Amino acid sequence: MSNTSQISANTSNDLTENLVDPNKVFFSYAVKISQLKFTLLLEHFAKTAEDVFYYSEPEVNISFLSFEQLNRQSFSFDKYELLADEIRKLKSKLISNHSDFSEFNLPIFLTSVKFPVKKDSDEWKDFGDIDFIVPKIILFQHSGTSFLIANFFSESFSHHENFNDFLERETELIYNLETRLEDYKPGNTIIKPVNDNNGFENWKNKITSVVEEIKQERIDKVVIARRVDNDIVTPINWQKTFDELNNIFSTCTNFLYKSNESIFFGSTPEVLIKFSGNTFFTEALAGSAMRGENPDQDKALENDLLSSEKNNVEHDAVIDYIRKSVNEFVEKIEVVKNPIVKKLPNIQHLQTSVTGTLKSKEQIFKIISALFPTPAVCGIPKELSLKMIEKTEDFDRGLFSGIVGWFNADYYGEFFVTIRSALVKDNKLYAYAGCGIVEGSDPKEEFEESVLKLKPILSLFNNAD
Repeated sequence: MSNTSQISANTSNDLTENLVDPNKVFFSYAVKISQLKFTLLLEHFAKTAEDVFYYSEPEVNISFLSFEQLNRQSFSFDKYELLADEIRKLKSKLISNHSDFSEFNLPIFLTSVKFPVKKDSDEWKDFGDIDFIVPKIILFQHSGTSFLIANFFSESFSHHENFNDFLERETELIYNLETRLEDYKPGNTIIKPVNDNNGFENWKNKITSVVEEIKQERIDKVVIARRVDNDIVTPINWQKTFDELNNIFSTCTNFLYKSNESIFFGSTPEVLIKFSGNTFFTEALAGSAMRGENPDQDKALENDLLSSEKNNVEHDAVIDYIRKSVNEFVEKIEVVKNPIVKKLPNIQHLQTSVTGTLKSKEQIFKIISALFPTPAVCGIPKELSLKMIEKTEDFDRGLFSGIVGWFNADYYGEFFVTIRSALVKDNKLYAYAGCGIVEGSDPKEEFEESVLKLKPILSLFNNAD
């Protein structure tokens, strides 16, 4: 539907070719627009476009939707520095009007990273180990102010009609599309669980074996995940799905990434790291308990969580991991003294905020590489945990417990760990949940915790367990 081709008709789709061409400039221009129903547009593009990225933080009233790609590059897990080089080259060619809207942190680039145990499964083939995406069009909203952002390569404006006219035409196309679309009708998506070996008995055997190995291998903690497979009986309505997620899980980051015919989506409570210039924010999120059926019971469970030796040991280990991981990149780091409890509708977690100052603003991807995968999704120590996960889990995690994020040329970025998530592919829905296993873990208790963690996704659909 986009007219972007009119403005980039003389541009190669090869990002590398554009970067080395001394005559090519990378433009990123934004214009304020009227408010739009992003989830209504998401429903349309999830069905009609090959590449879609949706992101929402309801608590702070930020959301965006991209539906075309100027370019996507994929890198292997050990090539973060190559990605950083590409970004530096893009920044050196950038001409932008984003400074006209300096009170907003407007997105330009998107990224996703798989969990680094590669099993080359068919269901994840539409996604790279690390995907770096430059969208053509991004729709962005923050606190009631909306923008259309266009990215493109060109030798100069002189080859095209007035650029403001182009932005106005593109905006008008979006307005007209939204007017034609209809809100979803009542009715729920139905999914049907597939009978497989992911039930409790199989889980108990795995966890019993893992606990024994933890004793022998001197592993403090390892996160073992379950995958629950479902057939999709009736089509998923993505507007309804994300309207519900944004309403029910308003303190989480709700996201969707479509590549070709695969859709990965979820509602994650876990921040990997946020950057703003040379400052950063991250958090330890480890230690879990169920929610109570009434306020008194809920408060009692909260107090039990705060005083639980097992959960506090697990939580302190994550804080220590963060300190050690970022130490060489920071001038100072501050850790909140006592954890608080982050409450979600179905579960509550211990949470501690960590802030600091970077030695260099250009070390974003070095810090991400050092932090990821976190103890909350992998374990401690990292390398031994990765080996045990590879040996124990009989499926490919793909983007589950990976990263989704966005950033711009002004060293602002937000990156999240993709837990509470699922993959939709070939009329199947694969939902995932992981549990931190330590010496003395009870398989039944851990299984029940995994059921709690699956609820944010499965509760969106009828006939789900």
